[in-house]
Amino acid sequence: MVNRIYLKAPEFVKVRQLIDELLGEGLEPASISAHAARKPRGDDLPVELIVHRTWERALIDGGVLGALFASPITAALWLIGDGLLGVLVLVLGAGVGGAFAALRARIANRDIAPQFAALRRGELLIVATVDHAAIGGIEDRIKERHPEVVVLGTDPAGTPPFP
Repeated sequence: MVNRIYLKAPEFVKVRQLIDELLGEGLEPASISAHAARKPRGDDLPVELIVHRTWERALIDGGVLGALFASPITAALWLIGDGLLGVLVLVLGAGVGGAFAALRARIANRDIAPQFAALRRGELLIVATVDHAAIGGIEDRIKERHPEVVVLGTDPAGTPPFP
């Protein structure tokens, strides 16, 4: 049986050290991911770095993309003389694109949602999928070697499991 453990680190350099140690303990690179709100400089991680967009940023990006996809239809409608319908199509395209992107971002980020505030502050999150029996040992070693790293355990909110 495998579980995910969540670690919150204050800076990118610390994330790099933690990932190197986890890889040294025999974890596969595919079982570790790092999460950040923005792409850090010097991004040379041997694992996947996931840069999360906020819900608001996804809404804006999706709206712009939706409007771009709707613009050829809008242009065609303007050419045939129906500018009002063209504007309506453009606004509808932006709305649909924005809503789709925001919903997609919310679903994709659901597992680390409790740590969004920390990501916005610039902290980084490491998610490692490990064998259930190894969780305690890995957490203890990280707490001993890196007191500045917050070990959230198997819950991204950091709450202890129900007894």
